[in-house]
Amino acid sequence: MAEKSNKNEANAQFAKLQRADDAKKAMLDYESAAVATRKKTERLKALRMARDATAPPDEGQGDSSSSDSSAGLDKLLPAPGDDAPDRKRKQSAKEPTHVEGASEDISVGEYYLQTKNWKAALSRFESAMVLAPDNPDVFYGLAEAQRHLGNFADARKNYQIVLDYDPDSRHGKDARKALKDPEIENAKAAPPTPK
Repeated sequence: MAEKSNKNEANAQFAKLQRADDAKKAMLDYESAAVATRKKTERLKALRMARDATAPPDEGQGDSSSSDSSAGLDKLLPAPGDDAPDRKRKQSAKEPTHVEGASEDISVGEYYLQTKNWKAALSRFESAMVLAPDNPDVFYGLAEAQRHLGNFADARKNYQIVLDYDPDSRHGKDARKALKDPEIENAKAAPPTPK
């Protein structure tokens, strides 16, 4: 009887240690996801700041897509000194993990291109650009969205990058064809903003 009691105690102790170990692993996973989310937020903020520093406030484009996508990023990023996300994190018992990647942004962006939602596609490909800056699919998606939004100069630049990366791919052939379009071929780069 004593042996059975010791065995039950040992099993209970083992189960307790196993739960503690599982909790530590879950906390490490959570912290890793939080660090990755913070890094992505910093990269998005840096991307937005760099774009805002190089693009004039009103490019004269009929659609003003860059200001719309910038406004979307503003909603995602906390204001400087705002600790509201930290308060929410401390209050919530269970916070969802954000499993995002460039491939997800690319596939959703391609869906938006197929459904002709140009602004949403542009936003998704800009997000993918942060995570995968060397992927020619990202540049092709950006170029397609920009072309349909009337931003021909940036579209031309991105089509050219697609050709530089992968000239023999399907996107490379489509980019070569698009670069022959007179609107894109004759597009002028936006003048730099005076300081």
